[in-house]
Amino acid sequence: MTRAPETAKNARATRFSAEERAYLLARFLLILTLAALYATGIMSGESVVDHRLYLGALALLAVNSAVLLVMLVGPFEIPVERSFLIIAIPDLLAFGAMSYLGKPDDSFYPVIAMAPIFYALVASRRNALIVGCSAAIAYVVGVSFIGAQTTADWILFGAKAIAVPLVTYIVATAVARQRDRESMAGSAAAETEHLNALLRKRIQELQAVSDITEMVHSSLDFDSVGTQVLDIVAKAINVDTCSVFVIDKERSETMFSASRGTATPISSPEELQPFGESVESHLTCVPVFDHGKTMVLFCTIAEALEALTDDERSVLSAVASELVVAVENSRLYKLTSKLAITDELTDLANYRHLQQRLDEEIARATRYSKHLSLLMLDADDFKAFNDSEGHVAGDDALAELGAVMRSAVREVDLVARYGGEEFSVVLPETDVAGAFIVAEKIREAVEVHRFKNSEGGRNCQLTISAGLATFPTHSKDKDSLLREADDALYHAKNGGKNRVRAPKRSKAVTVLPVAESDAPADEWTGV
Repeated sequence: MTRAPETAKNARATRFSAEERAYLLARFLLILTLAALYATGIMSGESVVDHRLYLGALALLAVNSAVLLVMLVGPFEIPVERSFLIIAIPDLLAFGAMSYLGKPDDSFYPVIAMAPIFYALVASRRNALIVGCSAAIAYVVGVSFIGAQTTADWILFGAKAIAVPLVTYIVATAVARQRDRESMAGSAAAETEHLNALLRKRIQELQAVSDITEMVHSSLDFDSVGTQVLDIVAKAINVDTCSVFVIDKERSETMFSASRGTATPISSPEELQPFGESVESHLTCVPVFDHGKTMVLFCTIAEALEALTDDERSVLSAVASELVVAVENSRLYKLTSKLAITDELTDLANYRHLQQRLDEEIARATRYSKHLSLLMLDADDFKAFNDSEGHVAGDDALAELGAVMRSAVREVDLVARYGGEEFSVVLPETDVAGAFIVAEKIREAVEVHRFKNSEGGRNCQLTISAGLATFPTHSKDKDSLLREADDALYHAKNGGKNRVRAPKRSKAVTVLPVAESDAPADEWTGV
């Protein structure tokens, strides 16, 4: 915030230089000296007119001094040199009177000579020379009223008159050079401080870019460090509230977002108004990186955005390019991680992930004494479907089978493609009865679903057979659980297909669909 009046007032109160203070002190001492000389009777032999002229010159000097102080410290805001120049004219009148009163031995010449020299301490060489010449003229005019003088006297008066501006100019030149040296030294110090501040700023910015570069490349899961990156950026460019978005322009999708200092996290630019306009949160967005299909938007308060220097914008651009690389690496890492555990055709878990999940769930079931059930499912007569409709339709049917199965289970359950047209479902904390209900639900969902034929019409029907096994009811480890479920599936296929089968202790018992079987529950639960 600008505080010009207060700054001007403070500067005015402290602007007197050592030379200016010396000049004011010299005026004060001169007035005291002239007053003391008068009091000691220096004018005792002169006429009444001379006495009055002396007192008038002394009073004029005193009034000029008072006026000078008022102009310097009062509310008029008159520059220092102009203030001294204003009183120079009435001072010259007083000095002219003094030169007249100095007869016959020119006793007041030192007063006339010293006054412009003191003035040279505070004025420019030009103004000091003008005042020196004026003082010389006043001196010559003053002594011309003394009366008849010899040629030698006039030569002496002329030499004294010439000496006044000459000495004044010499003093003013020396003072000007000193001021120039002080000014140059001050400018050099200020420039050095400015360069040091810039250097500190650049080091801070480079350190921020270095920290961010190290951070974004230290973790492939960039979402976990994105907020920390934004904190470093905000500190580097000195803003409190900001957001950053990495956008895929082709898909109009926000790939990464982070916010700082906002009431709620901002996940996409759509939560703001169109770019470049102020919003309720007072944020304005500008692109700091735009290349290919990726763009990075930086959003902050409009005033802070306008105050950004070119160097700070360069820092943002450098950070944005690192963000793009980090976000792309993170995206590729997530995609690679997903592909490593996902079946490409059905988008279900693959065999590898199934084995890993079974190990985890069996360990958990053992630790907490819980049940764990496994379903093995196989599409009935799928080879005939492939032969009649073609492999493209067969692939589509397998993908749809996976989608139907996934829609019939809980989110905590894992549906995996075991291989070919065979699938598995892992059911945590599910006993034999619960597993049978889930298996029957899946069987019915597949039976009523209509699959596409080779021409795209939906008039094809598929069924599945399912075998289930439960840990620790039917098995004591992963391998035996898989074996029991696979054996149950084998018996379900041999028992007529489109049905669910579960082992009963050491002997598997066929389970017909509920609608086709009147058998009591204990014939299939394995209890």
